[in-house]
Amino acid sequence: MKIAILIAVRMKSKRLPKKALAEIGGKPLIEHLINRLKTAKTRPIVVCTSTHPDDKILVEIAKRNGVNWFAGSENDVLRRFIEAAEAVGADVIVRVTGDNPLSDPDYIDKMVEYHIKAGVEYTYVEGLPEGTKPEVISLSALKKCWELAENPEYSEYMTFYFKNSGFFKVGKVVADPEVYRPEYRLTVDTPEDLELMRVIYKILGNRLFSLREVIKLLDENPTLAKINAHIKPKEVKIEILNGKMKIIEVD
Repeated sequence: MKIAILIAVRMKSKRLPKKALAEIGGKPLIEHLINRLKTAKTRPIVVCTSTHPDDKILVEIAKRNGVNWFAGSENDVLRRFIEAAEAVGADVIVRVTGDNPLSDPDYIDKMVEYHIKAGVEYTYVEGLPEGTKPEVISLSALKKCWELAENPEYSEYMTFYFKNSGFFKVGKVVADPEVYRPEYRLTVDTPEDLELMRVIYKILGNRLFSLREVIKLLDENPTLAKINAHIKPKEVKIEILNGKMKIIEVD
């Protein structure tokens, strides 16, 4: 069975344009993520972007960093993932998004091992900070999800398709107590998120520090976590109608 890590990344972003190239500790965000993922045992790593001309720079970054790349549909992330997985011959993919430079490689490997042993279609992790949580999905489940999705242009919310529809066999890995901090926000989707990430790298240094080090820093300095604590993720819900899944954004 072949596993691949797919990084979903585009230059387009409403709240923080071109965030994949945002400078953190002297490097663009996406390069920090690629370097972190290289410490996982799971291979290959694929920068999974779109055919839009603005995204060509992400292909160049992938080449420069010695990882695979795939350019597919602009808006249909599910279809892009399916085609990228098929391009590298993967049976199972690890979904990582390009705005999460602290995605945890240790949990990627743990979750892949669990996913295979448990024989599930979708595996998520409970308790890690927002922005550090990979997902493991079987290619067959991706294809089934794409067929059942009424509005695949909302497939950036694919987590909801898998966890809340009841159509898939779902598995869960629980984070260790040392890193069980769901209240912390370590994604980069707003200027406040970027500010916190830059502070973290400034304090801990431009190196491959562990998630435990980040958690320890935030635990000991509560004011840091408050920088972006007020940011709330977009609210969405899923509806099932005539055997189809539909994602709806809640205002």
